[in-house]
Amino acid sequence: MSHLGYRILHTSDWHLGNSLHEHSRLEEYKCFFHWLKNAIVENEVDALLVSGDIFDSGSPSNAAQELYYSFLTSLNGTCCKNVVITAGNHDSPSTLNIAKSVLELLNVQVVATPDINKEDAQRNFENEVFALPSKGNPQIIVCAAPYLRAPALQASLENKEVESDEELVREGTSAHFEKLKNRALQLQKELGKSLPIVAMAHLYAAGANLSENAETEYSIIGNLENVNTNIFPSDFQYVALGHIHRPQKVAGEDRIRYSGSPLPMGFDEANRQSVVLIVDFEENSAPKIRSIGIPQFQKLVTVSGNEIEEIRGKISQVAKEFPQAWIRVCVTGGTSYGNLREYLAPDFKNTTLELLKAEYTGRASGASNHLADDEKDLSELSPTQVFEMLLDSQENSPSFKQNEELATRIKAAFQEILKNVQEGDVE
Repeated sequence: MSHLGYRILHTSDWHLGNSLHEHSRLEEYKCFFHWLKNAIVENEVDALLVSGDIFDSGSPSNAAQELYYSFLTSLNGTCCKNVVITAGNHDSPSTLNIAKSVLELLNVQVVATPDINKEDAQRNFENEVFALPSKGNPQIIVCAAPYLRAPALQASLENKEVESDEELVREGTSAHFEKLKNRALQLQKELGKSLPIVAMAHLYAAGANLSENAETEYSIIGNLENVNTNIFPSDFQYVALGHIHRPQKVAGEDRIRYSGSPLPMGFDEANRQSVVLIVDFEENSAPKIRSIGIPQFQKLVTVSGNEIEEIRGKISQVAKEFPQAWIRVCVTGGTSYGNLREYLAPDFKNTTLELLKAEYTGRASGASNHLADDEKDLSELSPTQVFEMLLDSQENSPSFKQNEELATRIKAAFQEILKNVQEGDVE
């Protein structure tokens, strides 16, 4: 499949090291990387762009890191001559930077943090703007912005004061991309070519449809911490976004895209098609964008029903259709069967299915409707859900009853701590 111009493949949110209800997903990731390399070669991709959240945590396992480096090494000698990796909010910049200089020998450019030059502000963020495949043979210009933490946002604003964290995110991000745009336009002049400019960003763009798993994946972000897509002017012919797991164009603009996560991050995401995006740049024309569907390497099935007998019948049917599937069971009726996982264990004993999660979903929310102590399985709940259960148990204390502001502040403080932990900012 020969092509004119320059071709990139946009992906993001790999979350290497992710486990699903304590089940390792290493084999899924191995299958994905095998598929991805084949897709790159078959489509004659010139450059791979990965927009953040390479790892699922700031301290990835040795196995996750080995998979990452093995894949990048395997691209050496293929049609893909350049790779650009940016950090996401789940990534530790120091972890990504460990092998930065070695990866550069393989034409893999890692942008984990903006290069802030305190002595010469005019040179700030120089590491984020460069030509591909090289300055000697430029085809496109990339503005590769990692996830922007407070120091980078403040540096973008220079001496401007802001009144809130939300204002810092919005105005700081806008100022940052304005600087990247100006630097890219300057690079165009230096190269003497009107090259296409591609922006990479890891953020929550206003108007984006959140993942089906939004309650657990995005609760740490807050709906206020989004940025308007007008920070990406038409000078950016394509904007390769990461952070939201659902693939989509944003605000109706074909050129502003989330590729989404290659693997579903939970059962709620299992029924949508994961994709990578192929973008072709040709002289004097808008980029041509198409998606390639990613196979689901591990079948995830939700079995739900009002009563246990209905669920048992469905489990038997799934065992025939998808014998190696991972299962979530949801009881939608009001009947309690005690510890649901233990109750259902005999139904899975003679199958090759694996029960990953069992929950009651037909109960109204509220403290009085939480599971009894012997029914709880905290491993199946998100940190936010566990914390809210704890708060529910404190609702009758005088401090909570008399001071709603205190409860609000405690919840906000917890979200800030959780955010820092997931971003690797807590030592």
